[in-house]
Order: sequence, then C-alpha cells, then structure tokens
Amino acid sequence: MKRSFLIIFLFPFSLAAQTAEEQQLLQPVNWTTSVPTDLLAARSVVLYQNTFSKAELEETQKYFQKTGIDAVCYFDIAYLLAGYDTRKAFASYFSFRNIKYLVLLQKSGEGYTYVFTTYCGNKDLLDKTSIAWKQTNASQAELLQTVYRFAVSNLKKRNFLINDLPEMDINMAYFTGRINTNFSVEAKSFKTAVPKMDNEKDNAELEAFLKQYYPFKFEMVDAKSEEADLSGRGFRSVLRVLHGRGSLLREVLGYDPTQTSRAIATTFFVDGVPQIKTILASEPVYKFYIKNTEYGNLFLGTKWDADIIWQDALRNYVMAYRADAKIN
Repeated sequence: MKRSFLIIFLFPFSLAAQTAEEQQLLQPVNWTTSVPTDLLAARSVVLYQNTFSKAELEETQKYFQKTGIDAVCYFDIAYLLAGYDTRKAFASYFSFRNIKYLVLLQKSGEGYTYVFTTYCGNKDLLDKTSIAWKQTNASQAELLQTVYRFAVSNLKKRNFLINDLPEMDINMAYFTGRINTNFSVEAKSFKTAVPKMDNEKDNAELEAFLKQYYPFKFEMVDAKSEEADLSGRGFRSVLRVLHGRGSLLREVLGYDPTQTSRAIATTFFVDGVPQIKTILASEPVYKFYIKNTEYGNLFLGTKWDADIIWQDALRNYVMAYRADAKIN
C-alpha cells in the first residue's frame, strides 16, 4: 500500500531568519503556485520553530481541521534537524505513520510563512522530487484563512477524522543502541569513519585537525554513507555530531533532565588541562560523539563538552579522549 502523509513546516519571511539547516532542507524542492492535489486526502506532520506559542499551534490545528488537512502530529523542527541520527529517526517514524507532506511553520518579525511540501520517503526528507507550496502573511489568522480558501475551492475534502488539538507529546526513539558516558575502546583498534562536511573549507579544517590531534586511525567518508555500509567496509565506529540548543541535545542524548539548568557547564582544555565554562542551555551548540556502526552504541565522553562552534566542540571531545587514554 502506498504510504502518504502531510508534514507541515513554518518558516520566516526572511531567508536570514532561517537556520542553516532549514535553508539546506528546502534547497532542492520544486516550488509551485498551486495547492497540492491530495493535500486534503493525505496525512501531514507539522514542524514548527520553538518560538511558536501553544495558542498559535492550536489555532493552526483548528484551521487545518476545518480545511481537511490531517496534521497528525507536531514536532519542534530543531529536533529533526539536529543531526544525522535524529533526522533518520524522524524519517523512519514518518514512513511508519504513512506521512506524505511536511508542513513547515516559521515566523519572523515580518510575519508568518507556511510551506507545504512532499516528504521524499527517506532521511533526506526533501529532494528534487518534492513539490512545495507556500503562503505568507503578516497575520497568522489571515494566512490560515487564505490556506482554507485555496484548499476548499480547489480540492475535494477526504480527511474527516482529524484531531481537535495538535498531537505533540510523542516520545521519539533516536537511537537503537546503548548510550555510554565514556569513550569507545574499539576506536583505539579500528579505523573510525569521519563523514565529510558540507564545504571543502570545513572538510580541510576537519581533516587537518584530526591528523594533528586525533590519536587513532580515521578516514573521511561520504556524509550520506549508511552505517551498515561502513560496517561492511571494516569501520567499527563513526564520528557523529549534533547541533541545536544545549538543553535539546542533552534531552536527545539521554542526559538526566534534572541536571540541566539554565546554564550548562562544559569542559574544554587549555594546554592539556581541563577547564570549565558555562553556556546558556538555550544557546545552539555542537556535540560530537562516536557511534558503533554495528550495534548503534553511543560514546559521549565522560564530561559534557559541547561548544558554540564545531571546531571548539570537536577539540573538546578529542582532547578529553586523549586525556582519558593518557595520551599527551
């Protein structure tokens, strides 16, 4: 049976208001001026920025229900875009629930933008086959009324059993393996796969740093390489990274929520000596970890070492690894 779902995202008017991950997500889509033909017959998921209030999300669901848009669940988009592992987990969940559309919700100081686009069926989420239709307005109420008028005047409503309120309390399983607060032993004996970054400058910087400081064998690999494929090529470990609010990353990685406060202590190194600094939990940070390619076990390190730029976060993780292995 063909799977179909609708996923909803909200984006700001200004491109500058989007995160780099959001810009990259929408880059390959094909824009259209027409309402998607099966918008009122397929399932949807809403992906929203955390600046949306509960009232705004409830108002969105009320209009979608009236229109016939079956938005089955709502997620903070930052969880989905945090990294390879979270994106893959969401893609698996969307396919399981037969999602066809993603609806992106964003807002900026200029107003609201709703983008309706087809889910491509894998961890890329959107690709060149994805068709996207958007509406923008300074007023959320007027935007929702416009979506309603376009939809009901052009499409036949086939979705009727639609939730009154957005379904938001869904527990996602991001990882299949154990999460360990130590370092990988296997990485000391087997070559680690290091996925390439998005541009050559970052790749060159990443490789140069690892050659100088990473104490074990590694090899740069294509960012889209599946872990089963890496395992088949002899890689027992892969270096992964997440990017998002510190509190969000700690939640995703299974840290005790009672130990996450308004500011989070992170460990960094000066001349090989560990130091502590605090970063606001709401601040976007990078967190590196090593993952076993066969069983999916994670190795986060012994201390929280996330940092604001990826270079510092990587340095923190590698230097802590060297200290743990007693390598000067």
